[in-house]
Amino acid sequence: MEKDLCKFMENVEILGKEFTLYIDDEKGIEFPLNTVHLLTRVDYLELTKEEYKVAKFQQKIDDLEYEIANVKKAVPKNEITGKDEDKYTITEKEVAVRKVWNVSNTAGAFKSYTNKEEAMEKAKEINKKIFDFLK
Repeated sequence: MEKDLCKFMENVEILGKEFTLYIDDEKGIEFPLNTVHLLTRVDYLELTKEEYKVAKFQQKIDDLEYEIANVKKAVPKNEITGKDEDKYTITEKEVAVRKVWNVSNTAGAFKSYTNKEEAMEKAKEINKKIFDFLK
């Protein structure tokens, strides 16, 4: 199955309000799914360096040049002090994060974006097409 949301949608044939057929002749994949599973959502992620590496490895985001910003995040105080007794105290620490907008559906296809406007536009475009069938 295609993981890239745009390519995934190219292989979709909406049969009606309830059922859609995913067909990938090249790979030899065909399966039905509920049409509502095509509806997308936009998730905003602020990933630290470690979280970014894990998300890329797990193929949960695309490998793009994301904007890096400094934000305050809640962390255990022992990360700052190094004292074991501080591990249950929560404090804020400024960390560098990558800003990621992920547009995804419940079928598992996604596409990552480096800015909010593009992500929101893609989600609206796909959802409008699906809602037109669901009416």
